[in-house]
Amino acid sequence: MDLSTLVNRGYSIVRNIVSQLAALYQSGSSSSPLAIYSASFKNVHLQTVFESLGNLFTTLLTLDEAIVQNTALATAWGRYIRMAKNIKGDPARYGQAEDNLWQLEKLLFSLKGQLLDGLIFQNCIEQEFDFPGLVEVKTNKAFKTEFFANIKGIFSGLAARIGETSENNQRDRFPGLCGLYAFYMSLFKDPSDKTFFKSFWELQKKIPLVNLYANVSWFPGDFIQRLLPSMSKLLSRSEADLVAQRREQLKMLDKDFAAQVRHFYLQVSKWMVRMESNLTNRADIWEIMNTRTSLLTQGLVFANHVSLLFKTMVGLHVHLAAPLRPSDVRALCQCCELLKGIENTFHRRSAVIGENVSLMMQQISVFLQQGLLPVKTRLEGSRNFSDTQLDVLAAVRLAMTMLNGPATPERRLLLRLALHVVFQMNWLKDQDIDSLKGALRRLELIADLQDSVREATDCSSLFWSREMIPAYFTWLYQHPTHAPNLQYIVAAMHDVIPVFRKAVHVDHKELEKSLGKEIEEALLSNIVQPLCRDIETDLRLHIHSHLEVSVRDPFRTGVKDLTRFVSLPPVRIFGKCLDIRTHITHYLDTTFYNLNTVALYDWKTYGEMRNLATHKYGLHLAEVHLPGQTLEQGLDVLEIMRNIHIFVARYNYNLNNQIFVERSSESKTLNTINIGHIANSIRTHGTGIMNTTVNFTYQFLRQKFNIFSQFLFDDHIKSRLYKDIKFYKESRESLGNMYPFERAVKFNKDIRKLGVTDAGMSFLDQFRVLITHIGNAMGYIRLVRSGGLHYISNAIKFVPDLQNISKFEELVTKEGLSPETTTASKNLDTAIDSLAKNFAEGTEYFKMLVQVFAEQFRNPANQHLRNFYVIVPPLMLNYIEHILLAKDKLVKKTKHYGSAQEPILFTDDGFAIGVAYILKLLDQNKDFDTLHWFNAVSKWHADEEKSVNISNTKRSKEDQQTTQLTIKKLRAHQMEFDLFRYSFSGARIFFKD
Repeated sequence: MDLSTLVNRGYSIVRNIVSQLAALYQSGSSSSPLAIYSASFKNVHLQTVFESLGNLFTTLLTLDEAIVQNTALATAWGRYIRMAKNIKGDPARYGQAEDNLWQLEKLLFSLKGQLLDGLIFQNCIEQEFDFPGLVEVKTNKAFKTEFFANIKGIFSGLAARIGETSENNQRDRFPGLCGLYAFYMSLFKDPSDKTFFKSFWELQKKIPLVNLYANVSWFPGDFIQRLLPSMSKLLSRSEADLVAQRREQLKMLDKDFAAQVRHFYLQVSKWMVRMESNLTNRADIWEIMNTRTSLLTQGLVFANHVSLLFKTMVGLHVHLAAPLRPSDVRALCQCCELLKGIENTFHRRSAVIGENVSLMMQQISVFLQQGLLPVKTRLEGSRNFSDTQLDVLAAVRLAMTMLNGPATPERRLLLRLALHVVFQMNWLKDQDIDSLKGALRRLELIADLQDSVREATDCSSLFWSREMIPAYFTWLYQHPTHAPNLQYIVAAMHDVIPVFRKAVHVDHKELEKSLGKEIEEALLSNIVQPLCRDIETDLRLHIHSHLEVSVRDPFRTGVKDLTRFVSLPPVRIFGKCLDIRTHITHYLDTTFYNLNTVALYDWKTYGEMRNLATHKYGLHLAEVHLPGQTLEQGLDVLEIMRNIHIFVARYNYNLNNQIFVERSSESKTLNTINIGHIANSIRTHGTGIMNTTVNFTYQFLRQKFNIFSQFLFDDHIKSRLYKDIKFYKESRESLGNMYPFERAVKFNKDIRKLGVTDAGMSFLDQFRVLITHIGNAMGYIRLVRSGGLHYISNAIKFVPDLQNISKFEELVTKEGLSPETTTASKNLDTAIDSLAKNFAEGTEYFKMLVQVFAEQFRNPANQHLRNFYVIVPPLMLNYIEHILLAKDKLVKKTKHYGSAQEPILFTDDGFAIGVAYILKLLDQNKDFDTLHWFNAVSKWHADEEKSVNISNTKRSKEDQQTTQLTIKKLRAHQMEFDLFRYSFSGARIFFKD
C-alpha cells in the first residue's frame, strides 16, 4: 500500500506540473491577463522543471524494472492471491467476513494491475491531462513547442558529455530524458522530427544500459522500441536488432576492458598522489582553490567512469548470459578496488576538504555574481522598464541574494530558476552563458560532494556478482604483491549494507551475518588456509635445507613474498575482525604442538621453526612446553608383567646402571625403563604388585627352562658335550688345566653346520638368546626390587625415628577420640609398620627363585643338565662375536638400522645374569671354574698378538697396515671378553649363599 500511495502521489505531481506548464505556455488574445503573463515568459525555458520531471520518471522506471526483474515477487504474489481465494471459499473457517474478503480480492487485483505488471511509468504518461474549460494540453501548440525545445536542450547537454572524458553522471539522467521523450510522444503524437529521433537513437547506442539501483539495470533500446513503436519503424532491421547490437558492444568491451582498467588505474593513482599533496606551493589563493576544485571534480569523474565500466561489463554479461574470463574477473575486482581507493582518498583528505569547501563555494559564488553584475548594472541604469526587463531585474537580484548565503538545495533551485529568467535577454554572450552554467554545475557538485562521492563509489551491485570473489581471492593469493588490495574488495562488499537495511521480509542483521560468513569462508579457504600450509612448508624446507629435498628454482616456480599477507592489518567483515596473522599463528602453534607430541625427539626442530617464523614472518609462536626427553612414568609394571615374554625379547639389560633399553623402534627414540619408572609405578599400584610380578616371572621361567632342557637333551648337543668333557678330562694336564679356545671356536662352527634359520641364526645363537631372555627376566626382578626399595625409602623418610615408632592407635585411645579416628590411626600404624619392615628387611627374590628351581635342576633324573658348564665357553664366544657385530653397526648405520631387522644393541648383560643364574641352579660354579676359561682366552689373545708381531717384521708396508688392523681387532676382542668377565663376575655375586 505504501508503494501504491507513492505511485499515486507521483501521478498527481506529474498532472500538476503539466497543468501548470500548459497554463504558463499557451497562446491567447492580447487582452487576456493570462496571455500577458505568458507573453512575459515567452523566451524563458524552465529546463530545471523538465529535468525534475525527468527525475520523477526515472523513479517510476526504477520501480517498474525492480518489480519486473524480481521473479520471486510475482511468484509470491500469485501464492498470496491463491491463499486469499482459499480463504474466501470458506470464510467462516478463518473467522473472516465475506464482504471484507471481496474487498481484499478486489484490492489485490487492483494492486497487481497498478504495480506488478511493469506499467507504472506507462500508466503515468497515459493518464488524462486535458481538463476542458480549465487546461488544454494536447492542443496547446505553445506548450508543445516549449516541451520539445526543452527535450532538445537536455539532449544536447547530455550528448555533448556522454562518451567524453569529461562525462560525470550524465548517463543517470538519460532514463529521465527517455521518459520525457516518451511522454511528449504520448501527449502530442508528433513523429515529424525524424532527424532528432535518429540522433536520439545514435545516442542510445553509446548507452547499452543504465544501472538504476543496486542490480536493477535498464536498457534504453528496449524502452524506446516498446514505448515509441511509431518512431522505431524508422529503423532498419539491423539497427532494430538490439541483441546483435549488444553482443557487438560486449565484444568490443571485452577486447578493451583490461586496457581501460589499466588506464584508469594509472590515472587514479596519479590523482591520489596529487590529492595527498597540500598544494600550498602556489602563491595565489584563487589558483589554489581552482586547483582543489578541479581535483575534487576529477576524482568524481574518475569514480563515475570506473563505476560505469564495472556496471556495464557485468550487466551485459548477465543480460546476454556470456561467461567471464578469469582476466576479466581480476579487472572487475580491480574496478571495485579503484572505487574504494577513491572513496578512502576523499575520506583521508576530509579535513583539508572541509576546511576549503566553504572557500570553494564562495569563490564560485563570487564568479557567478561577477558574471551577473553587468546585467544588473545595465538594467538598474535604465529609466524605462518593460515587463520583461522588470522580470529579469528581479531575477538577477534574487540570484544575487541566493549567492550571498549557504548553497542549500532550496537556494540552488531558486538560483537555477532565476537564471532561466535572466538568460532570456540577449545581453549575455553564449560563451558567458556557458561559463555561468559550468560554474553553477561546479557549485552544485561541491555542495553535494559527500553524497556524490558515496553514490559514485557505491559497489553494492558487487553483491549480486559475488560468485567471482573466491576466484579473485585465489588470484590475489598467487600474486602477494597485491595483498593490500584485499581490504578494498572486502570494503566494497560492505556497500550492500544500506540495501540490506531496507529489507522488510527478513532481519537485515541475518543478511549481514550470512554474507559475512560467506566472505569469511571464501577468504579462509582461498587465502588463509593455503597461506598457513605454504608458510609451514617454507619453514620446513628452510630448516631441512641440509637434507636432500627438491631444489626450488625461483626462475621456474617464482617467488611468493608471503609476508605481504602476514603484515596485513585485521580485515573487518561485517562487524567481525579477521586477523590473518592470528590465524597463521594459531595454525602453526596447533600443528607444531600436535606433531611434537607424536615425535618428542623433534622438539629441537620445531623450536628452530618457531624461531625462524619469528625472524622471517614476524610470527610470535607459543612455546609448546613439552618434555624433550623420556617421560618419568615410563612403561607400567602391570603392562610389563602381563607381557613379560615380549618385554625380555624387546629390551636389553644393563647390569651396572640397572636400566632396560629398547632394542628397536619405529620412531627416532628408544624407550628406557629404570628404577625411577618402576618406583613411580609401584607408588601407583602399591607394593603388592611386586610379589605378583615375581609370580608372573616364575611362570615365564618355567616355560623357558623347559626349552632349555630340551636343547641340552638333544642327541647332537649331548653327544658333543660328552665328547668335550671326556677330551678335557683326558688332556687337562697337557692343556695346563685350561679349556682350549680353539675347541670353543670349533664347537660354534660344528653347531652352525647343523643348520641356520632364515635370519642366519644357528642353534647355539638361539640357545644364547634363550639364556639372555632368562637373564633379562632376572634383571627385571632385580629392577623391581630396587624400585620397591626406592619407593619405600621415599615414603618412610617422613618417619623421624625408625627405631622408636610411636603407636598412633594407643595415643588416640588414650585421648578418647571418636571410633572413626581410632580406625584411621590403626590403619596408619599398619601402613607405617609395613613400610618399616620392608625397608629394614627387603625381600630376597633371587634366593627365592634359586630355591624354587634348584631341587628340580639337581635331580638325578635331569642328568643331561649336568653338562651345561661345558657349553658355557662356546656360548660366551658366541656372545662376544654377537656383541662385537652389534657395536660395529652403531658406527656403520644402514638403511634398516634401528628396525626389527637390525636392532640397536650396545649392552646385553641379560646373558651374563642368565649364565650365572643357571650355573647356580645346577651348582656348577666350581665345575666351570675348573675350566679356567677366561685365562685360556687371555692366553690365546696374547699368543695371537705375539705371533702377528713376529711375522709383521718380515712383511711389506701394505702388509704391515693389515697387521695393525688385525692387532686392533684382537685387542677389541680381548677388551669385550674383559667387559663380559666383569659383568659375569658381578652377576655371580647376586647368587652367592
